[in-house]
Amino acid sequence: MGIYDLSNEMVIGIDIGGTNTKYGLVNHRGQIFDKGDIKTDGYATIEEYVDALHSAIYPLIQKFEKDYQLKGIGVGAPNGNYYTGSIEYAPNLPWKGTLKIADLISKKFGVPVPLPTMPMLPPWEK
Repeated sequence: MGIYDLSNEMVIGIDIGGTNTKYGLVNHRGQIFDKGDIKTDGYATIEEYVDALHSAIYPLIQKFEKDYQLKGIGVGAPNGNYYTGSIEYAPNLPWKGTLKIADLISKKFGVPVPLPTMPMLPPWEK
């Protein structure tokens, strides 16, 4: 068994709330490289929201990508289903029904996107 070097990897944590969405880029030690937020409720469709999220976060990825590789994105969301990667009938979000949020974000950013439980989120999101 060899040693795996995590020092050049970063991940994104996203906390989707009914009014605002917070996000941050962190390394394996929890060092926060950058963070920000966007309004959650300003978009007619979940696809428009994911596009806006990408537009807000992608410049931060570019800022750090010469030194760090993006390995994944963790998403915390109301009524998030860890097993399906979906948000299911969240009463406080503007979009209704089952939302395939993990798939949408994964396709947009090109990295794996699990929907963790709240205790797995970065410290600024709890």
